[in-house]
Amino acid sequence: LHKSSHSFPTRRSSDLRLTIAATALLALTILAGGFVAGLHAGLDYNTFPLMDGRVVPAEYARISPFLRNLTENIAAVQFNHRLFATLTVVVALATVAMGYRAPASTVPRGPLVSLGILACAQYALGVATLLLVVPVSLGTAHQVGATLLLTAAVVLLHAIRRPSEAAGPG
Repeated sequence: LHKSSHSFPTRRSSDLRLTIAATALLALTILAGGFVAGLHAGLDYNTFPLMDGRVVPAEYARISPFLRNLTENIAAVQFNHRLFATLTVVVALATVAMGYRAPASTVPRGPLVSLGILACAQYALGVATLLLVVPVSLGTAHQVGATLLLTAAVVLLHAIRRPSEAAGPG
């Protein structure tokens, strides 16, 4: 019989996929944050969680063609950053929860905990920065926090991808 090269997902591959998803969402959030900073979008819509009393601001799609809203419209740019940030923290915390269900030998606790703590801290810092109308110190701290969070995600990815020494060769 021919042995299939496909196998059922392992605990490690599930944790890896979730960590990749968290890292990809984080990258999108950072990209969206660049548009927020570039447009000074943090100076508008300084309420949370609503924007002018709405979940999605009324001016989200005011520019035509629509795709220009994603990079040129303050309402859309800020909404997108908020949405990606929220998804990022949810997936990061799911990564932590799933990682704790795995043996410590497959998902190291240090990088896992760092991801969860930094994701929550970064989210809280982002909200504080917005509510306080972007003081330079908080804006800078928010950008530093993004760098630390990305570092934690990459460290976790590396730690999960590294084959366990206990498993031996292939």
